Amino acid sequence: MKIQFPDTTSLISVEGIELKQGALTKEGPVLFPQYPWEGIHAYLYGSVLEKNGQLHMWYQSYLDGDDFFVNYARSRDGKKWEKPLINKWRIDERRFYPTIESEKERETKAIAFRNGSPGYWKTNIVSTYHIPSVIYDPEDSKRPYKLFGFTNEGYRVAFSKDGIHFKEYEGNPVLPLMRFPNPKTKKRWISDVSPVFKDNLRKKFVAWVKTYVIDEEGRTRRSVGYSESDDFIRWSPPETIWTPSAADDRLAVARGFKWADFYGLCGFNYGAGYLGLLWLFYMDYEFTKGTHEGKMEVFLATSPDGKQWTRFSDEPLIPLSESGWDSGMITTANLPLFRKEGIDLYYGGSNFSHGVGNAQLLFDEQSHRFSVGLATLRKDGFVYAAGAKGTMTTKPLTCRKGTLRINADATGGRVRIDLFKGGQPVESCRMEGIDSSDHLLRIGVRGEVTLKISVEGAKLYSLEVC
Repeated sequence: MKIQFPDTTSLISVEGIELKQGALTKEGPVLFPQYPWEGIHAYLYGSVLEKNGQLHMWYQSYLDGDDFFVNYARSRDGKKWEKPLINKWRIDERRFYPTIESEKERETKAIAFRNGSPGYWKTNIVSTYHIPSVIYDPEDSKRPYKLFGFTNEGYRVAFSKDGIHFKEYEGNPVLPLMRFPNPKTKKRWISDVSPVFKDNLRKKFVAWVKTYVIDEEGRTRRSVGYSESDDFIRWSPPETIWTPSAADDRLAVARGFKWADFYGLCGFNYGAGYLGLLWLFYMDYEFTKGTHEGKMEVFLATSPDGKQWTRFSDEPLIPLSESGWDSGMITTANLPLFRKEGIDLYYGGSNFSHGVGNAQLLFDEQSHRFSVGLATLRKDGFVYAAGAKGTMTTKPLTCRKGTLRINADATGGRVRIDLFKGGQPVESCRMEGIDSSDHLLRIGVRGEVTLKISVEGAKLYSLEVC
């Protein structure tokens, strides 16, 4: 049994303990726009998975005036990524191929992407979906890679054996295009953002579909919707489960904006509950024709059941930088990457705001970029328990191997554990003066035990009874 915060369902009492958000380290940008079909945009929306010692990334690119593309990259260390040119794309498929102009001065560059077959380019494009999520489902041996994305017809799915060559489902779209009219502004909004994951607790595929509500002031507000599926093909009608509140608007005002919407949510299993990466969109104004101007950063969210959500902190988990490559907008992969040494969060970062691209705010092809960066947390590092002299008492837990595994920073304090059996104290142990994500304590107790955990000037990230 593993105690992994912020979940406290295995505890019967908590005194003098505060749950705090873990500290994240930005490692910097790792993937940039490079090819003609990427334009100035190579970013996450998308997915990053680890399989057979290699990392695989499906990321978004956008070519202004042409289309959105889902691209593929791979890496051994997570920091140096290659974009193998391994797919064919027909030159004459307008809107569905990497746009390369035919002017003489660009012909040399264009030839570099040919694969030798007349009428084709050599690319690493996977599909023309927007807002893609790729899931690896080992229980499906025939089509383990599942792609969910948005098109002008609604949400569509595709399947693949290798994660590179996808075949669309013949019955697409699996969710029709959803329109949300606003009678006051005479504008109609369309659902697009929809990160997807496989909920291993409920044995369902879940899509966090963007929906919209109209507030008391007549503003259209981006919200979080929920749709689920047993087979990735038949999806339930999306329902709105989380709308922005006055508290979210106050965060925007404190940062110099007017109000805030929920641009997207990437929820995932964590312990006995759920965590989420909430893309909070701070808005300044709405264009008469078009979207909103503003910026975006990522907050940690928690849920006991995947439907009732709250922001964990008023401080962003992945903050905008004051300047530089990720000072405008931040979006994330659909899931964090849980690795043996810690948690990797791949995210898209731009140096321009959301409204750029409208007629009033044009892209600067020379300076604007949307790239992919990496941020890291320690193992189990989203939330930790801290206290000057705090205590937690667990429900009865089963100890089979006589081992406690502790993840804590006790360099300036200690974590003490008193074990009880049948209500009587039987043993005591501690971790003190060290920082370890995998500290083992051998105990001479087996069977059902109750733990009294004392945290004194330390940070306890998790504790597992083995």
